[in-house]
Amino acid sequence: MDVLTDILNALELKGWISARRELTPPWRYHFAASHDMIFHLLGSGSGYLSFEGDPTPLRVEDGAVLLFPFGHAHSICDELTSPLTQVLHVDYSAQHEYQGFADTPDESKMSVLCGAFHLEHPGAFPLLYSLPKVIHIPAEQGRTVQGFAEIVRLIAREATTPRLGTQVVLRRLTELLFIHVIRVWVEQQPASSQGWLAALRDTSINTALGLIHRSPEQRWTVEELAEAVALSRSVFSARFTRLVGEPPITYLTRWRMSRATRLLKDNVEIEKIAELLGYESAVAFHKAFKREIGMTPARYRKLG
Repeated sequence: MDVLTDILNALELKGWISARRELTPPWRYHFAASHDMIFHLLGSGSGYLSFEGDPTPLRVEDGAVLLFPFGHAHSICDELTSPLTQVLHVDYSAQHEYQGFADTPDESKMSVLCGAFHLEHPGAFPLLYSLPKVIHIPAEQGRTVQGFAEIVRLIAREATTPRLGTQVVLRRLTELLFIHVIRVWVEQQPASSQGWLAALRDTSINTALGLIHRSPEQRWTVEELAEAVALSRSVFSARFTRLVGEPPITYLTRWRMSRATRLLKDNVEIEKIAELLGYESAVAFHKAFKREIGMTPARYRKLG
């Protein structure tokens, strides 16, 4: 099983573009910290990206894509000496519509598309903890990845010339963009990477993760998983915990709860969910869900 695909499919991610801006020098925009992921698509021009506490600004060029997985506060400016223009708050909104402005080509201006990604339960996915403060994909790198540049161009074109259905098109395209950004970032990491990336590249641990994802209903034990990947119990448990960030059974429970939240939203009966996830009874599932999620399955379903 492609574990990364399964995880990305389970994220329940929602994408949204707030606005397209054309910035006339001198300019400096500070983006306040957000509970959601923030992203920028740089359509033209160039500038500098700065983080609080980081003394070395990053040069960013037209065509670049910037993703802030943890919504860290940051600033973008045309020149390092430019004064503050405005403080912006970018948070995902299902109600607010995209604000577009006519395209007026001007080499002195930078055009930027700003948006956010919202995850229902970001803490349920250890992979996200492996991401850096910012993922920067320069235009030249994006052009080397099949499909990536096309997605960026489609978003820019739709945002520049809105048509009927633009809101829906932009939301769907940004969700595809997120998947491409994560995939590009994973592929560009060195073989010596630690954590989740190393787990996906480790044949034994990746196989164990695949077993958990493919058959969460099986009542796995550490011994069974270790035997399935031809490792001793102690070696397997230590390697899995070191690379994934938590013990095998803890990860299994977390993945089951992630599946359970989606099944609850789909109005699957609790007894059936318990069966699908390997719990001996609805009562056992009820107890596990409340312990892990902090509320009963019925209340979670009611809250949506």
